[in-house]
Amino acid sequence: MPALPPTVAELYRTYGASALRRARSILGDEARAQDVVQDTFVSLLARPEQFAGRSAFSTWLYSAVTHRCLNVLRDQGNRARLLDRHAEAAAPSGGHGGAPEELAAVRALLVRLPAELAQIAVHYYIDGMTHNEIAEVLGCSRRRIGTLLESLPGHAQEIR
Repeated sequence: MPALPPTVAELYRTYGASALRRARSILGDEARAQDVVQDTFVSLLARPEQFAGRSAFSTWLYSAVTHRCLNVLRDQGNRARLLDRHAEAAAPSGGHGGAPEELAAVRALLVRLPAELAQIAVHYYIDGMTHNEIAEVLGCSRRRIGTLLESLPGHAQEIR
């Protein structure tokens, strides 16, 4: 008899902690990170077809949480609150440190970048992923990743 697919509750028990670490490292805010993870799993419960099975569940979840975190950062009210009140508490997991001022500056830049470029920048600069790894996670070509990363300095200059 084939095994039944895991329930959302089982997926949460298995992957919830890593999803929370991911959200916390991007947002630097425990409450918002918990909200993002909860929203992601509630959304999956409401629309299970979001996970089409084209990748491992952990890969899909990693991408979904990253996307939701970037949306939170783009929200004007949340951005101001995060930058003003929580920059000092923001220490990304995985050993990627940085001064609170640097982390605040990175978040300020991320919220102004186009969504796809912001997501690629997080994967490349914060997660230390290769072009191939990013291309696999985002479902695009390695060449596109390289081209977009090359355009990042120009975007950063325009924003300043």
